[in-house]
Amino acid sequence: MITLRELIPSDLDRLVSLANNENVSRYLLYTFPYPYTKADGEWWIDTGSTQHGATTRVIEYRGEFSGLVGISPQIGWREHLGEIGYWVGTEYWGKGIATSALQQMTDHGFAGLQLRKLYAPVLAPNVASMRVLAKCGYELEGVLKSEVKKNGRYFDIHRFARAK
Repeated sequence: MITLRELIPSDLDRLVSLANNENVSRYLLYTFPYPYTKADGEWWIDTGSTQHGATTRVIEYRGEFSGLVGISPQIGWREHLGEIGYWVGTEYWGKGIATSALQQMTDHGFAGLQLRKLYAPVLAPNVASMRVLAKCGYELEGVLKSEVKKNGRYFDIHRFARAK
C-alpha cells in the first residue's frame, strides 16, 4: 500500500540514504545532485521542497519512506499549470510504487490545488518514467531536442502532460 505524507526533519537520514545513489539521480533535475549529501537533504527539507509554492510528499511503501513526489505550480499566464516529478529508491523499483504515487499526486493537483494541467519533462533515456506517466494517463506532447545538459551530455526532453 502506498501513502503520501508531509516531509519532516526526521526524514533526513532516510532521504540522504535513498537519494545518494547515481542510478536515482542520473535523470533528475540539477537540484538533485550526486553525490547527495546531508547538506543537500537539509536544504531540500528546509527550503527546496516548498520553494515557489511547491507541494512535496514522502512516498511511503508499507510504512517506509521510499521516495518523493511533488508539484511545482507555475506563475503568471501559466498559473493553471503544475510541473510534477517523482523518484523512488532503487530497492523499490518495479513494484508499481511510482505509478501509485503519481496517480495520487495527480488527483491532488487537480482536486486539491485546482490545477487544470500537469506536465512532466523526462530525459530521453528514462523510458521507465515515461511508462509510469503513460499508465497514469499522461500523453507525450512533444520532444525538445538537446534541451538540457547534464554531466557534460545533452539530452532530449520528452514532455508528458495530462489535463483535467
